[in-house]
Amino acid sequence: MPMLKKLFWAYFLLLIFEGALRKWIVPGLSAPLLLIRDPLGLLILIEAFRTYKWPDKWSGVAGFLAVAVLSLCAVQLIVLSNPWAAALYGVRSYLLAFPVAFVMGENLTAEDLRKFGLCTLWILLPMTALEVAQYMAPPSSFLNKGAYEGGGQLYYVATHSRASGTFSFVAGPTNYVPLAAAFILYGLLNERIARKWLLWAATGAAFLSIPMIGARTVVFELAGVVACMGVAALLGATQLTKVFKIAAPVMAVFLLVSLLPIFSRAALSFEARFTEANQIEGGSARQAVANRAFVPLEYQLENADYSKNPVGIGMGRGAAAISKLMSGEVTFVTGEGELGRVMTELGPIPGVSFMLFRLLLAVFLLVQALAAARKHEPLALLLAPLTVTSVVFSVCEQPTEQGFLVIGIAFTLAALKLPKRKTLATPARNLRRMPVRYSMRKPGQTDPDAGNSFA
Repeated sequence: MPMLKKLFWAYFLLLIFEGALRKWIVPGLSAPLLLIRDPLGLLILIEAFRTYKWPDKWSGVAGFLAVAVLSLCAVQLIVLSNPWAAALYGVRSYLLAFPVAFVMGENLTAEDLRKFGLCTLWILLPMTALEVAQYMAPPSSFLNKGAYEGGGQLYYVATHSRASGTFSFVAGPTNYVPLAAAFILYGLLNERIARKWLLWAATGAAFLSIPMIGARTVVFELAGVVACMGVAALLGATQLTKVFKIAAPVMAVFLLVSLLPIFSRAALSFEARFTEANQIEGGSARQAVANRAFVPLEYQLENADYSKNPVGIGMGRGAAAISKLMSGEVTFVTGEGELGRVMTELGPIPGVSFMLFRLLLAVFLLVQALAAARKHEPLALLLAPLTVTSVVFSVCEQPTEQGFLVIGIAFTLAALKLPKRKTLATPARNLRRMPVRYSMRKPGQTDPDAGNSFA
């Protein structure tokens, strides 16, 4: 395996197991392990240049982004005296993820993508078992230990914590389950990922993990995956037939999982949290989504005053890790949302430009995914809920969310390169039924029909 592909696998596996290292295996190195994938990202870029694997298609985009981010960083260092630690962390947050994703996406082959999908499904099975154990364990349990000393996982309801799996925080499984769901449905539609028993087992595990995680985002993104499957089905009669064939078995798996006592118990917890959270954020699921997606934008446009800081307060200054380094306490200087952080750190014009870049990238990937689905390759479209959500809304300074942004873009770009499925005019299984002519001519005798052959 080439070194570049090994680095891809290391990045992917560290994304999944970095939390386990920080929580349980080497908790004393929790802080440096938080950024363990960043050196890998730099190595991926260096190796791509060294081996001439840099994607020319994305050179202009990556180059323009690099010039813009580094130029603003220099201005902030001079004008604002932004600390070097914050500046470097900010460059890492705003710049590193995108070229790494472009390199991965343009160098992954169809076979690489199949192997990553297979690995995702295999890991989902023990991951779900761990999530069940975390839900059943008390918040003070070793299983629900946080990534920092004395920390724990988010409170759920009653005496339960929201399961985080092998990740350091619940954001990990919130992104991982939709990724697995995309590969599950793709495998069921095209039988290209894994054996049927693994696909059905992973389907049950995905259903079981939903109430254990307790995140509404999982429900919305899984609903998006199902909607994308429906759109892909409408783009071709063959795909529509396949969707109808798997719909009933998928519902049967869900009904079987729902009969498990642990699922019923966790579902009640999830329903209580869902209702409580919706009431806090607007009274309904639709209003809660609107408040998360659009209210921050409205607030920034109406209430923020950038007249004193046209170039922001300095990239990296809003990160929790930097506040811990500079003040000794974790504080959210710019709030917890991505839009507020970007606008405050970069300033109004650079902040809007950066978010517009992300929005345009998400739209481009979605349009290309729809085009691929028309060619009967729906994987990129099935990945769209995770990819679009990550590109537009994820907090880039948060390592896990940045990691899934990279994986989402990379896998989508790789899926867009999958060859168009061809339908043979004469299927191989029908060749046996074709009449065969036997020649009775003697050796050396010419064949009167030789000029009519298709050779």
